[in-house]
Amino acid sequence: MRELEALQTVWPQLHAMGASLVAISPQLAQYGRAVRRRTKLEFDVLTDLHLGVAEAYGLAFTLPTDLKELYAAFGNTLDKFHDEPDFRLPMSARYVVDQDRRIGAADVNPDYTIRPEPEYTAGVVCQLQAARSKAARHERRRP
Repeated sequence: MRELEALQTVWPQLHAMGASLVAISPQLAQYGRAVRRRTKLEFDVLTDLHLGVAEAYGLAFTLPTDLKELYAAFGNTLDKFHDEPDFRLPMSARYVVDQDRRIGAADVNPDYTIRPEPEYTAGVVCQLQAARSKAARHERRRP
């Protein structure tokens, strides 16, 4: 949730640049909607049911038995929130995709506590936008 709240701080800047922001979570839609309401997010939180997208990108992993037991001991019910019996999670990942559907920046880390600052992501979007504007000006000058 903290990550989503942090991204919300740069959402106005991203929106002003014409960018979109979408979060993808393995939580069932009802839990994602509750998080969105509670944190007052202005961008979409989509559900990656059964981690299909995470699997496609090689980001899904299953917690080892000892961690599953530890999570369960603290009352964590990933199986309920994700609607599957295994305690699986996606690695933290953030992608900036330009208008040509090319990845302009990617950050993937198995340690969920290490994530890029939201301002970094806004900076990447700004750089991509500037490069696109420069290319468009250059193209208009061509005979």
